[in-house]
Amino acid sequence: MITFNFLKIMNKQSSKRILTLFLLFSHLIFLKSGFPQSNDKPIYFIIENISIEGNSKTNTDVIFENLSFGIGDTLSEDEIRLGIERLQDTDIFKEVAFTPRIGSEAGKLHLIIKVMERYWPTFRFKGGFSEMDGWYLTPISLNMDNIFGFGNFTDLDITFGDRITSINFNYINPNIFKSDFDLYFRIFLSSLQFVHYIDDSKLLHNVPRSGYFLGMRSREGFFKRFLIGWEVYATVPDSFATVAGSKEKFYDFPEQIDKYVKQKWAASAFSVSFNWDERDNAAYPSRGWWLGMKFFQADKQIGSQVNFTRFIFDARKYQRLFNKTVAAARLKFGIISNNAPFYEKFYLGGPNSLRGYADRSLSPEGGGDQIYQAGLELRFPISQKNYPKHLLTGVLFFDSGANLLADDKPEIKSFKSSYGFGLRFRLPFISLFRMDFAYPIDGGEKRLQFSLGHTF
Repeated sequence: MITFNFLKIMNKQSSKRILTLFLLFSHLIFLKSGFPQSNDKPIYFIIENISIEGNSKTNTDVIFENLSFGIGDTLSEDEIRLGIERLQDTDIFKEVAFTPRIGSEAGKLHLIIKVMERYWPTFRFKGGFSEMDGWYLTPISLNMDNIFGFGNFTDLDITFGDRITSINFNYINPNIFKSDFDLYFRIFLSSLQFVHYIDDSKLLHNVPRSGYFLGMRSREGFFKRFLIGWEVYATVPDSFATVAGSKEKFYDFPEQIDKYVKQKWAASAFSVSFNWDERDNAAYPSRGWWLGMKFFQADKQIGSQVNFTRFIFDARKYQRLFNKTVAAARLKFGIISNNAPFYEKFYLGGPNSLRGYADRSLSPEGGGDQIYQAGLELRFPISQKNYPKHLLTGVLFFDSGANLLADDKPEIKSFKSSYGFGLRFRLPFISLFRMDFAYPIDGGEKRLQFSLGHTF
């Protein structure tokens, strides 16, 4: 087992200065708050009874499990509406409508919920932004949610993301064995592409991977933010890379990459993911926090050929400054065992991490063992219609980061930084199309970079 001395890393004087300055600057920005306060006091009702109509296939328990309230709860009209929206968001019904009726006495309410069920599997186009993994497009997805009326979520899809293509079978069984836990199961077949910069050449290296994940998440309380799981997968890196812009093949990898090519590597790992999302909305957050953490342990004692530990922490804060202008800030830190394979390590640079630099160009050969990222953005809507899902957003930004080996000290000179401006276009199905003009502070060439979704 490999452990890390986090205090030793984070107590480096130079690193402390950078993080302290960044946090101070962010704090000063967020002191200003522009949220209007309503003087209207909500009227509360006691839910006396709930009637379900239209569910010829779906078990009634499934509908109650997906509501955020039950009989006897005291709620405002807005809270009741939000609870119904949660049922709609499951997307296992074509339509969900509710009719409130006066109960047996004043202050009591009888809710009638009418549903229109989906009976057959459907093909869907999906796209968007995963907070931990970045943008994705799913042009083909066979959706089989609630196919037997037990509230399961099942789909088979082909997905494209940031240098990854995958075929996935996803299954979620809510309230497994009538408990408060959901069961997650996924089978995947994927191809990852890594970028290496060797001998002044940009190389594209494909790394196929296949396996499965089995996990559980609580539906209630604090622990609903945790996903605990076990993942088993096999990785078979190609024995060659392709020189970017040509069909020329490259075989002469450095030792830290070469020892993992030409053979199959099996991994068996335990993981714990944490996600806390208190933003007012995901489309254009104007207030709140988003926190993400992931611990991943692959160990030979549970059948893994590779033995490593990886930890990632990602924190983001959003604050409206004036009108609809929003300040957004981010801090990200990651660390991994120095003996981990190159395809598990951290890479930095490009439109999805540190703008103004070539994709993954700020990494040691074979990837880094430590990653530090910080960012500030000032976001303002250019169009107003359908806010916060408006068509066009302008952005001013500052990025900074470093990707280091295990023995490197995180000093000021280790960090690369850039600044610039950009536009965000909201498109149907695929969320945001992003265009950024970025200027490296170290005097490098300015870049126009494109991607999908917010950077954070």
